[in-house]
Amino acid sequence: MSEATMEYTGEWVTCSCCGKDMHDTPEENLDFNERGQDTGYGHCRECFGEPEAKGTSEAAVKRRLGWAGKVFYETRFESLAKALKPEQRAKFEAMPYSKKVVIIGKMIEKGYMV
Repeated sequence: MSEATMEYTGEWVTCSCCGKDMHDTPEENLDFNERGQDTGYGHCRECFGEPEAKGTSEAAVKRRLGWAGKVFYETRFESLAKALKPEQRAKFEAMPYSKKVVIIGKMIEKGYMV
């Protein structure tokens, strides 16, 4: 039987973000080893990213973050930028994407932002 016609006989889970069904394997379910979701749910790569993506380019960081991560951080980019003085805002907006993600992450860790 070819791989294309093989039927998956293991468990299936649903992405807790988008509702997509996926195989409950480490390759498809990013929550496979953590099991932080309710039974039957997991994290798909489209929503939760590709942790193995390397580099600090904007494209690489966005691949690592996935759709949900991009929305999470980019919404906060806008909120932070609006709160800054014009000079600081221009400096923040000129920063590379990866640095903005780090800044937002640190603000969340310190409790300045949720």
